[in-house]
Amino acid sequence: MPTLASRASLPRRSPLNDRTLTSMTLTAVLRTLVKERFYPFAEERGFVRGQASSLFAPFRRRRGDKVHVFDVQWDKYGAPRFVINFGEAPSSGVEIRGKHIPADDLETYHCLVGRLQRRRGGSLGTWFQLRRPLSDAVTSLRWNYQPEEVVAQVIACFTELEAWWQTRREGPHVYIHAR
Repeated sequence: MPTLASRASLPRRSPLNDRTLTSMTLTAVLRTLVKERFYPFAEERGFVRGQASSLFAPFRRRRGDKVHVFDVQWDKYGAPRFVINFGEAPSSGVEIRGKHIPADDLETYHCLVGRLQRRRGGSLGTWFQLRRPLSDAVTSLRWNYQPEEVVAQVIACFTELEAWWQTRREGPHVYIHAR
């Protein structure tokens, strides 16, 4: 739960005022902060948000002859964690099983390449989440991050994803799926 100090840092118009904070789950607080802070960050970089579901929030943008896509995938069991799946496709679209998918309809699963996560690897422990890795918890004497810290991590790591789209170099937070 956000502390009193972190509540003071929330914008006045935020839905996270004192009345709603006590009734919201940690997942709902994290989701709200991602929507308030990360979504505008992505939109400032030219991404357009698509139709979201309860588990996925897709984004896409055109860059020259390519389309960059990513989605925010939330934990299906409601835990306060998420990962960013990403991919790239030609701006002409892709063919899947004989069907043409135009660029404006592309989703991440049409061209899945990798994930942006708090560290490389394939387990749920690598997803962005409130729970700290054990080594961090031991050194900081805190089991969890504040939701604001998680959103700040995602924003800081997003530069690695931008770099991957330009150079194809993996950073410490970019995990490429084996094809």
